[in-house]
Amino acid sequence: MVSLVRLSRPFVVAVVVERSIAAAARATAASLRAGADAVELNLAALTRADQPQRPFFRRFAPPVYTSCRRAAFMRVYGRRFARLPARSEETRMDLQLEAVRRGAAGVDIEADTFAPSASGWTRDRGAVRRQREVIAAAHRRGATVICSWHPPHKLTFAEALRAVRMLAERGADFVKIVERTRNVPEALDSAAISRRLRDRLPVPFVMLPLGPGAETVRPLMTAFGAAYLLARPPVGSNRLPAQPLVARARQLVDLL
Repeated sequence: MVSLVRLSRPFVVAVVVERSIAAAARATAASLRAGADAVELNLAALTRADQPQRPFFRRFAPPVYTSCRRAAFMRVYGRRFARLPARSEETRMDLQLEAVRRGAAGVDIEADTFAPSASGWTRDRGAVRRQREVIAAAHRRGATVICSWHPPHKLTFAEALRAVRMLAERGADFVKIVERTRNVPEALDSAAISRRLRDRLPVPFVMLPLGPGAETVRPLMTAFGAAYLLARPPVGSNRLPAQPLVARARQLVDLL
């Protein structure tokens, strides 16, 4: 499987969110056929007994990495994912490291993973120490680490710059920020911040809006420095409007 860090940037990532590994395999295959360069497989809705095994990862040559979002976050994907069982922080990270041992290309962990309370960001020493340990464990297996932050508010340039630098110091290979926006001007400001970040960061990054205006601005973010564009598979359960379909994302990335 190709490493994420070796992909030519910008690239297209299909976000696969399913209730069974069989459905996830169908969505992954369809996404790669439609032009995705990589796949993010969200493990949150898969039962412990239905996690991806070695044959799943061996089936695909392009990189397939994992995330495992908290149950509350999964509501963004609609009713089908609104009542998932809560998992502990240790369990969420263990599932991802198990996937790495079976062949996953990388992991995506949140900036507040292991925090005493999920607030979007943490400087808690114990939480940061455990984050570093998970990152190191993934790196020992040759996996790529994406550290992501989902602040519940609009950021300033200074806040975004500081966050990316701090997550890079924790060991991230990529940093992803998905900020909340209330309107099109705020979404456009995400693009302006991304452009300013482009030449000032030690790691590849993604800056994305989520909220009103995101559907208009997100598909253009690779033109403003984003390392990759998140997209919806052509089949399956991911219906998040802010993510363009893979085929459309492919066209935009190639054009821009």
